[in-house]
Amino acid sequence: MRIFVKLVVGISVLFASLMFCGLLNNTFAAELPKGIVTGNNVNLREDSNLKAKVIKEVGINNVVSVLEKTDGWYHIKLSDGTEGWMSSDYISLRSEDVSRGGVVRDIVSFAKKFLGVGYVYGGSSPKGFDCSGFTSYVYKNFGVQLPRSACDQATAGTAVEKSDLQSGDLVLFKTLGSKKINHAGLYIGDGNFIHSSSGSGEVRIDTLLSGYYNEHYATARHVY
Repeated sequence: MRIFVKLVVGISVLFASLMFCGLLNNTFAAELPKGIVTGNNVNLREDSNLKAKVIKEVGINNVVSVLEKTDGWYHIKLSDGTEGWMSSDYISLRSEDVSRGGVVRDIVSFAKKFLGVGYVYGGSSPKGFDCSGFTSYVYKNFGVQLPRSACDQATAGTAVEKSDLQSGDLVLFKTLGSKKINHAGLYIGDGNFIHSSSGSGEVRIDTLLSGYYNEHYATARHVY
């Protein structure tokens, strides 16, 4: 009996320890500071010196998690999970709230630069966009990799109620009688969203508060 009690107590202590460690790990993970890459095509290296091998080049405005700092270098983690070292000269650290607010404004401003660009089926560049090509292109420039199709983009990030939409959220629709999600856009605030419209043949801003897109609205995702 005593052996059984000791065994139960031992297992309970072990389980509690593992749970506690898990909570600590989650807490520390949530508190990792964020940074924004301020240079274009900045080298991400295997170690904290200029002689270290280059892993890849990182574009401007990419949001990264900062793991540690040493002697003018940041050990960072990209959105795709890649880790490496980057000179602190090219990373701006911000608090979570300031970081998101500032970057969201940048995302919306960046998206608006393409107003009037023509609709091209399968297009995902400033030469021409389809709907999901436009959203994936915009977010890619800020370190967020979205699936290519609107249907698959509906699984990215976390779900958001329409009443809780924030600027920068992905909005998705079932248009033209489709039973599946087949259109995507970027919410920009005040009930409006920006998208590449096949109907109008260009990138434009429309309202979610009434009319066609209000009636065919399906869901939204928080992806940043």
